Amino acid sequence: MKPHDLDARLASLRDEADPRRRRLLALGLLTAQLAPHGVEPVLVGGGALEFYTAGGYATHDMDLALPHGPDVDAAFAALGFAKEGRFWYHADLDLVFEAPAPAGLPGEDAPRTEVSVDGLRVVIIGVEDLLMDRLRAWVHWKSEEDGRWTRRLAHLYAQRLDWEYLRKRTNATPEEAERLREIEQEVGRT
Repeated sequence: MKPHDLDARLASLRDEADPRRRRLLALGLLTAQLAPHGVEPVLVGGGALEFYTAGGYATHDMDLALPHGPDVDAAFAALGFAKEGRFWYHADLDLVFEAPAPAGLPGEDAPRTEVSVDGLRVVIIGVEDLLMDRLRAWVHWKSEEDGRWTRRLAHLYAQRLDWEYLRKRTNATPEEAERLREIEQEVGRT
């Protein structure tokens, strides 16, 4: 992206009233900045859940699966972000990105969702891997909130989910497999 195009796109973010859209546009700009370096930020965590639930879940920050390094630092800096630990802040735009996310996140090799936001490419963890992330938090951390969001994702995407993939991902852990079976029954898939 040419510097004058980047400046114009950044300026337009200030006028974006919808904070969810502003975050996605900023992520699209970051993706464009990193593309020449072969680095692809992937939206995970609460930001991905917010996307898939169309704002039903709300978050303020954006969690990214993203390696660290000078190219990433330069891309964030070019967008006007300041770094503090794992967090990148842009106070003028009320934006917070957390990166890098820890290694080994679900979805690193699985299908992802790609969307275009005003011509900017944004990559989001696949809905199946997001569901698995929430299901595991529900099972292993006993997080009832994550259980609610696991169910919500299953209901929203019941016809689209790759249930076979989900069954394979839960086979090794009986409690995860049982919860998935319960959800499949709940959404009428069995």
